[in-house]
Amino acid sequence: MEKNNDDLRFQELRFIGKILAGFTHEIKNHLAIVKESIGLMSDMMQIRKTPDADFSPYLQIIRSIEEQIEKTIVHFRYLNRFAHRMDIPLSSFNINESLEELLALVQRFAAQKRISMKEEFKKDIPSISSNPAILQFLVFSLLEDKMTKLDKDGSMIVKTEVIDSSVAIRIIPEGDLLETETEQSFCPPEIHNHLINMLQGTISTQGEQTIITLPIAAA
Repeated sequence: MEKNNDDLRFQELRFIGKILAGFTHEIKNHLAIVKESIGLMSDMMQIRKTPDADFSPYLQIIRSIEEQIEKTIVHFRYLNRFAHRMDIPLSSFNINESLEELLALVQRFAAQKRISMKEEFKKDIPSISSNPAILQFLVFSLLEDKMTKLDKDGSMIVKTEVIDSSVAIRIIPEGDLLETETEQSFCPPEIHNHLINMLQGTISTQGEQTIITLPIAAA
């Protein structure tokens, strides 16, 4: 039992470390674009000192800077929510919101593999009462495993729906699967089983799909 807990803590640290690494790279990219845009605008202003200069290129650069700043703010918001979910071991929460922030934070890993990430979330889905951080950990691990087996230009669909008295998350890879042997899974199956037991849900497969089902929170 102690070994299982040690393995779980190790995998959780890997999960957090990978999320933070992806986040810092994204922020670095946004800030680099801002820096380049400001440098370009400064150079243009040095060249165009006449009163009748056309200011439309400057306005385009300013809009680009504003766009990058907004993306950075949104990314920080997702990371802040991600961090706070770890402070609350049990809560009633909206599953679409927790998945939206997770997918935003892992977008870079999918892009590196030339895999598109798609959301198909059911609107007005009921809340669930569970551990949001553990759920994100499980979904992330399953996404990582499936992306390692998916060839470039494929896509990963994350779908939410209601099945009887449960909320279901479907993780669906679309595209060609790699024929060569892939790298080791992010988490071993026993960790997945341990996580789903902690969530008091079930996990199953239909072909290449993986389905997580969790009970709807009591009203």
